[in-house]
Amino acid sequence: MPAYFYRLSQRAQRTYLRGDSIERFDFVVSPNARIALDALLRALESDNLATTTACAQALASEVCRLLGAPLVRVQAKGVRPRNSRSELHGLYHLFDPRRRQPPYIELWMRTAQRHDVVKPRTFVRTLMHEVGHHLDYALLRLDNSFHNSGFFKRESSLVRALFDSAPA
Repeated sequence: MPAYFYRLSQRAQRTYLRGDSIERFDFVVSPNARIALDALLRALESDNLATTTACAQALASEVCRLLGAPLVRVQAKGVRPRNSRSELHGLYHLFDPRRRQPPYIELWMRTAQRHDVVKPRTFVRTLMHEVGHHLDYALLRLDNSFHNSGFFKRESSLVRALFDSAPA
């Protein structure tokens, strides 16, 4: 266990262990998911922000639909924000009851330094990472979505299923 695990409350430790024990979602790629993935890959090549947002939304919605989770809004943005240590690839925002704002995902499609469009597989992995957080809360009903090995295995299983199903 990472050192911070032992500083967590007992409830958070139980959540961590429960999330860590789940290694995959029962996810079978549908023809609509394949179509959405292909459209997203083409949108990234075209360097069109609005089209990328729409295609990322379609893919996330189809993944949520197939898994029986509520839909989550997706917004693609331009250049990644960064600080002296790293760049931000994506963010999952929880439901905000004060502002009555449902959960949503922000993704950035350009690198911070050179402003290049990110590699398509990297963008899809980031999208599935943030969708994974949404699924942890909405589908698995976890109190927190920890970056533990179970989380990364679930993320990888989604990405692998999508790309293994795509035509060469």
